[in-house]
Amino acid sequence: MKTAFVYIDAGKGHYIPAKALSDAYLDLNMGESRLVNLFDIYASKKQKIFIEDGWRMALKFPRLERFLFPLIDNSLNRFMLEKVLDNKKHMKHFREFVEKEQIDLFISTNFITGLSLAFAIEKIGKNIPVFQYAADAVSTQRIGVTNKLKMMYLASPVGTAEAIKRGMEKDKVKLCPFPLQYKMENAVKRSKKEERIDLGLDEDGFIIAFSLGGEGITRLSVLKEVDKKGLDVTFILLGRMRKKTEKELKQILKETKHIKVITPGFVDNIHQYFLSSDITMGKAGANSVMESIYLKRYTIISDQLYPFENIKPTLENNKIGCVENNAKKQADIIEYFYFNREELDKGNYSGLGITFSAKDCISLMIEDYRKMTLAKN
Repeated sequence: MKTAFVYIDAGKGHYIPAKALSDAYLDLNMGESRLVNLFDIYASKKQKIFIEDGWRMALKFPRLERFLFPLIDNSLNRFMLEKVLDNKKHMKHFREFVEKEQIDLFISTNFITGLSLAFAIEKIGKNIPVFQYAADAVSTQRIGVTNKLKMMYLASPVGTAEAIKRGMEKDKVKLCPFPLQYKMENAVKRSKKEERIDLGLDEDGFIIAFSLGGEGITRLSVLKEVDKKGLDVTFILLGRMRKKTEKELKQILKETKHIKVITPGFVDNIHQYFLSSDITMGKAGANSVMESIYLKRYTIISDQLYPFENIKPTLENNKIGCVENNAKKQADIIEYFYFNREELDKGNYSGLGITFSAKDCISLMIEDYRKMTLAKN
């Protein structure tokens, strides 16, 4: 069996689950895997750049993103997206990929990817199933809903209900475990103190793991606001740091007296930094937020984006996190927990209906594929 795990490189939010599922698939000896960018299949550099630049723009202006994206998230734009790559050149490259690789199953981790693959397979007259893993976990955008998909998987009960509400056939929607990164799923869980000792961190300090995201586009003004309160907080900035962000950080460090900042950059042991922290924080991204839930760490979403808007009630109703875009209010929240650390242990992590495992997730998908194949034969 050969499965293609297809993503779009708009940040790391869609690549990471594709890689996690591919790693688990290989680890369980399920067959051959191809981990590939959608636009490499089509040999379309222009569309690749267009999508990546569009996502970076959304990250730079989250307030504008929250206004504009709901306006374009509709069936008309779904139709237009289907047609973007519908031409001789792109279909030729797509057909060549399918025939050369002899793919049995496509698993997509991006709504554009699933939509495009399902359309293109029908267009070239093949009968290869496309499964969609909705990477935002708590919802899927209307623009990506198509019943040409054979199955759609979401990692939360809120997400499955939303997919059906937005037009997916009920028997094509299934709750799945959240696909953890390989190192996180297979790591031995240790205490906060043990992780801090291993990473050389202050055993008794108040530590915040701050995710910059795959593109490193974020605001650091909360560091100044926390410093104004005279709090001895250590911020660990995780992920890529763009030049503009690096320049902003240098200026902040000149002006602050109490906070401490550590910048390990991209790491492959992010679970250790999360476990060593009191709070996790950053722009709304399903990977970091769901990983925080898995590791039972309170999380502050510092910039709410449209695809992940359904997470707010889940976090706040269960006291496991919050959504707050204002830096001064973020600092107020941090100050509260700084002086009331015992409150961080009172969240309800067990009643969410969410499970975690890339191995269990891919096992579910492959079992569904086999049942589908048997029924067809």
